[in-house]
Amino acid sequence: MAGSQEPRSGDTPYDDQGRVGVPGAPEWTYASIRGDGGDALAVELEGPDDAKVAFSVPDFLGRGDEIGEVARVVIRAWERTQRAAGLGA
Repeated sequence: MAGSQEPRSGDTPYDDQGRVGVPGAPEWTYASIRGDGGDALAVELEGPDDAKVAFSVPDFLGRGDEIGEVARVVIRAWERTQRAAGLGA
C-alpha cells in the first residue's frame, strides 16, 4: 500500500493519506464509514496489494470497537477466501 501506516503525530490516529488503521489488522485501514441512507452504516476497508472490502452493519453498531470487531471478522474471511483461491479450491 502506498503511504505510511504510522500516525503523522502522536495526537492523531490518521496516516499520511488521512486513513485510520484497523486495530489488530496490520496493513488494513478504514477507507470510509458512512450512513447508507437507511438504518445501516456502510464500511469500506483497504488492505495490502490494493485489496478493497466493503460491508454494512446496523447503525446501532456505531461504536468504534464494535465496528473494528466486525471489520476483523470480515478481513479474516476475505483473507481465507484469497488463500483458498490461491490453492485452486
